[in-house]
Amino acid sequence: MASVGSMLSRVRRLETARATPVSPFAKAYGSFEAFESEVQADIDTGNLDRMDMPIILTCLRRWEGDGTWGAWHRDRVWELGR
Repeated sequence: MASVGSMLSRVRRLETARATPVSPFAKAYGSFEAFESEVQADIDTGNLDRMDMPIILTCLRRWEGDGTWGAWHRDRVWELGR
């Protein structure tokens, strides 16, 4: 039974290591949507550029969706190249 317990413990560790990490946007703002609404408010008030920032938001939204932001994490860059 000890071997079963140790195997389950190892499987848990492997699953945790394999899980997609939480994005910096979700960590800082709770969700990407909250970040996006805050940035949009700054665009509307003129604090951020009205031409460039929507393009940057589009890129960030895509990176958030497909996990590109996390490519620098342990070996994830190779997953994206497959």
